[in-house]
Amino acid sequence: MGLAASQARFLGLTARKSNVEYQGQQINQQRVALSNEVMGLYNEYNNLDVPVPPAVNDYQKTVYTLDSTYEGYQLDSFTKIIDGKYAGYYDVSLSCVNEIAKAYSYTAKDSVITAQKGTNGYSYLNFQFGVDSYTYDENNPEASTITKITQDYEKYQGLSTIMAAQGATSGTYYMYTKNGVSYYTSENDLDSTVFENVDGKNMYYGSYTFDYQGSQKVTKNVQAKAALTQDSSGRLTSIQILECDDAEDLVGNTYSITTASQDDQASYEDAMNEYYYQKQLYEKEVERINQKTETLQKEDRSLELQLNQLDTEQKAISTEMESISKVIEDTINSVFKTYNS
Repeated sequence: MGLAASQARFLGLTARKSNVEYQGQQINQQRVALSNEVMGLYNEYNNLDVPVPPAVNDYQKTVYTLDSTYEGYQLDSFTKIIDGKYAGYYDVSLSCVNEIAKAYSYTAKDSVITAQKGTNGYSYLNFQFGVDSYTYDENNPEASTITKITQDYEKYQGLSTIMAAQGATSGTYYMYTKNGVSYYTSENDLDSTVFENVDGKNMYYGSYTFDYQGSQKVTKNVQAKAALTQDSSGRLTSIQILECDDAEDLVGNTYSITTASQDDQASYEDAMNEYYYQKQLYEKEVERINQKTETLQKEDRSLELQLNQLDTEQKAISTEMESISKVIEDTINSVFKTYNS
């Protein structure tokens, strides 16, 4: 290779090397920008408020209970009366929870009832509900899991409540028990059931409804005018009911007040709902930050690969430039030092 060609090649390599270095600088700048974005995301993550579940102990309420009342009245609120007949006394709100028995219905789906009528009502019954099977056999009472009831109704759990709801005072009932709950059907209901004759047996297929007794809680709210007394610490100690249209049996009576702390379940549940909501928002933000960070890291790895390729190219160019530089140097020595003595 001649001197001119070597110099031209050297200049081309120099330009190429400069371009490679420029590309490397651009990639490094992009990596710095990506690094700044990742750092920003990291700071966002650190600044997130981590939701903390509420503690039950943080949600307590003071409960005032009137002693010596059968209903167990509680004092829910009291407001001092400013003027009028009862000025200086209090408007109070009282409440109590009564649990009453009530008749409910249970519908057994995909029921199969096998029945055989005798002279004294049904002599054979079988209630089949899935894997559950209950049998009444007049000829084999020891094996029966269905009880026939014709008297002493009050001895059977909930039957009196069911009969009262039906307006019945007598009749024949059949009972089976599952998980401590007794279910009933009357002979009249069975008689009105449409049976099919299958192989000489009366069969019923479908959904059959039984009755059972449940309990229902009913809250009674009472408004009254009352005198309240407090001890030196401000704790309520007694209440005298002056006027009450909702519960006249309370009027004129004075009751001592028992004070106790109780979990405020409603407030706690509200706090838990808010916690679950904030937790969802937090997890959504964390997921967004993680996904964005992963995307930036992928871009950085791609740029790093390009930078490595440019580094390899730059080293190859430098090696070739060193070789051409040696050729140029040797050519100069051979040409210009020929006659140098």
